[in-house]
Parts: sequence; structure tokens; C-alpha cells
Amino acid sequence: MTATALEHPTFLARLSELSRASDRTWLIGLSIGLSFTVIAAIYFPYPASTMGKFWAYAGLLIRGSLYLWAGDAQRLRGGDTLSRLLGFGMVAGSFELLVDWWLIHGVSSGRLVYLTGNDVVLLGSPVWMPLAWACVIVELGYPALRIFGWIRARVRWVAAVTASLVCGFSAGVTVGIYEFLAYRAGWWKYEPASAMIGEFCALYIPLGEFLMFLVLLPIAARALADDRRPMASAIVAGARFAMAIAAGYALAYLLLEHGYRF
Repeated sequence: MTATALEHPTFLARLSELSRASDRTWLIGLSIGLSFTVIAAIYFPYPASTMGKFWAYAGLLIRGSLYLWAGDAQRLRGGDTLSRLLGFGMVAGSFELLVDWWLIHGVSSGRLVYLTGNDVVLLGSPVWMPLAWACVIVELGYPALRIFGWIRARVRWVAAVTASLVCGFSAGVTVGIYEFLAYRAGWWKYEPASAMIGEFCALYIPLGEFLMFLVLLPIAARALADDRRPMASAIVAGARFAMAIAAGYALAYLLLEHGYRF
């Protein structure tokens, strides 16, 4: 299934459309997300200021709108790929609310605690969490597709492995950075765990992100290869990646918090 998706003619056509225009859109979105989060963390930490949430919402709304805009404005130049990654990312992010509930209520150590006060909440998470996941999936998935496209002409299996490893490592590092900034901004924290990164993050979180993003490439390829049923493919891909999210966190939690050994 994976090999078929990565070699599907429609998916390869999508790769060939990726351009400097879509690269710029991706880079602008990534830069907005990071810079707005830094502003919130440094200048408007909660509860000293409530303005940090403004920067969180502004960054997500701008990024989400930018990727949707690209689907129309940069059609056949990579914009379709950005908007479709966002689409299945929204599905995955919505299902991730169930995983968040487990992180809040179901773990015995390293429990996730949201701190944003009067935020509107979905189940146990801030209302903006599905969009946050969607933007992260775009911003980590797009370079994985680019890398796969560049290397594929030489050795195909190397291209898939390399792109997946880069995506996984990027996820682990990026999440570590964002977890620190979110802690500084007063958005959420983790209760003490067996393995921590400083005081701000349970180590199973970035490890789980590394594991789940290892499988993003084949899931995205399968979604992008189906032009006949784009909505159905986005829902299926989002559900699959949500299962990868749950499995990644669960495996990381077992390894680090319960000393599980194969």
C-alpha cells in the first residue's frame, strides 16, 4: 500500500507541481507561527497578560488562511498540496482532541495541564488545537514531500526513508521548541514525569511526535493521490494520522514512563 501510494502517478504529479511559490508560502507560514509564539512567550506571558492568546489565535488564523489561499491562488504550483495537507490535518487535529483527553486525564505522570484561563474548550483542549495540529502537519509534511521529490529520481527507498526520518526528527525538535515557548507563554505545562526536558516538557511528548511523524509521508501520499474523492481521502488520511498520533504517544509513554522493553 505504501509503495503504491508513493509511486502513484497523481501523487508524483503533485510533487512535480511544487514550486518556489509554494516554498515561499510554506516559509511565510512557518515564520509567522514561530515569531508570533515567541512574541507571546517573551512579551505577553499568561497570567501576567492575556494578550498572548491574541498572538496565538492571530498566528493560527493567518497560517490557516494562507494555506487555504494557496490552494486557489497557487493552483498547479504547489498550492493544492498545501491546502490538502491542511484539510487532512484538520481532521487529524479534531480526532487528536480524544488523545489530548487521555494526556489530561489518563496518564499517571507527565500529565498535560492547560493554563489559558477563559479559553473556549473542546472536550479538554483549547478550541484552536485542531487548527494548530493542521498547521504543524502542513509545516512538517511539506518539506518531507520536497525532500522525497528531490531524492526519488536516484534511489526511491532511500528517498522515502530519508524524508520520513527528516520529518520525524524535525517534529521532535520543533515540538521541543514550541513546548518551551508554550510553557513560557503560560499556555500549558506538564506535571512531573520520570523523564523531563527541564521543567517545561515531559520527554515522551517530543519522542511521541518523532514516532508519529515517521509515517506522515505515506499517509500524505495516499491522500494526495486521490483526486476523485478529495474530501473522503482527507477524512481517511486524517483518521489514519490521528491513530499514528495516539500510537506515537502511547509507545513513547510506555518506553519512558514504564520502562517497557521489547
